[in-house]
Amino acid sequence: MTEQNSSRPPLPANVRVMIALTASPTLLVVGMLFYTLFVDGWQKVSISMIVFSLLCVLAYYVVITGHPPRLPIKKRN
Repeated sequence: MTEQNSSRPPLPANVRVMIALTASPTLLVVGMLFYTLFVDGWQKVSISMIVFSLLCVLAYYVVITGHPPRLPIKKRN
């Protein structure tokens, strides 16, 4: 297989910094999720905590790697 990441240029640093700044409040939601899990139990975790935590993970993945996640799409002949 050929590596496809080398053909895609990474996101510029200023874009990555802006993503990190706009995603930084979601770090508080991740902290609240862990606090709720360890103190109150998993029954008290809300759907919005899970959604915002997943968005935080996605945003910081883009900030750290410089590339948005690539979903494998099969081409049909």
